[in-house]
Amino acid sequence: MDEHLLQVMEPADYFTGIGTSTLSLPSHILFFLRKNKEKLQQNALHNRSHHRALLCFNLQTEGVVHLDHLELQFKPGQALLILPYQFHHYSQLSSHALKWLFCSFELASKHFLEPLRNQVLTPGEKSQQQLESLLKEWHAPSSSLQSAQLQCALLRLLLCLRQDNQEGRTNPPYASENSLIRSVNGCLEEWRRQSITIADLATAIGYSESRLRVLFKQAAGVPLGAYIHNYRITRAMALLRTTPLSIADVAMDAGFGSPQAFSRIFKSATTFTPRDYRAQAQNK
Repeated sequence: MDEHLLQVMEPADYFTGIGTSTLSLPSHILFFLRKNKEKLQQNALHNRSHHRALLCFNLQTEGVVHLDHLELQFKPGQALLILPYQFHHYSQLSSHALKWLFCSFELASKHFLEPLRNQVLTPGEKSQQQLESLLKEWHAPSSSLQSAQLQCALLRLLLCLRQDNQEGRTNPPYASENSLIRSVNGCLEEWRRQSITIADLATAIGYSESRLRVLFKQAAGVPLGAYIHNYRITRAMALLRTTPLSIADVAMDAGFGSPQAFSRIFKSATTFTPRDYRAQAQNK
């Protein structure tokens, strides 16, 4: 303490100091734990990513995270941030029993999270300490002060993970041989402006349609038809929120074909028409 006090110098300007960042605090923070393979994969299918960020810590069981069109090997002791609107799914889990901790939140300063895009991190000692502090702050804060402390704790954790990223504590994308999910994602991306069918996918990948359905369900834990539906809906949600594209162009880009079919399917999946969904996003 005394050593640091001796280093305090007279400021040259009494009205300019450190701390000009406009970074906002994370808000609407939620924690949840996934303990088995089925729960993890099914919830990835139904809880589509949209405007929230998802921070994951692998506490037990190796697996692969399919993030947009990348494959990221995810090992115990590692962390991964899934950004808003990123399509994601999980496969190649080494055990049915697992322990993956998720923290979901909103952050107005989206650019702050960009350096962590598609980065599997090995958290350093400070990050691990901050995670422990964050979990201590969690448990339904009973006051606005406790809520603010929770928000600050998550921001400190994100800052530590940013530091881990700068120090090179990252792992490169992983490409497994003959990955069926990667092949399907590649086709969906390449033909995203076309209304591709499962028969089209089967022909492109080299399986019969029935064989592709069986193998995909084994690999992804969900039916191929539901996976494609989720892929298209997630992409449409991102385009509606982040681009000025017309409804017809969104329908085409996401692979729905006609705007009429798109509006009907989108409302069935989200309870909103595409136009109402975009309006709701703009009002936030």
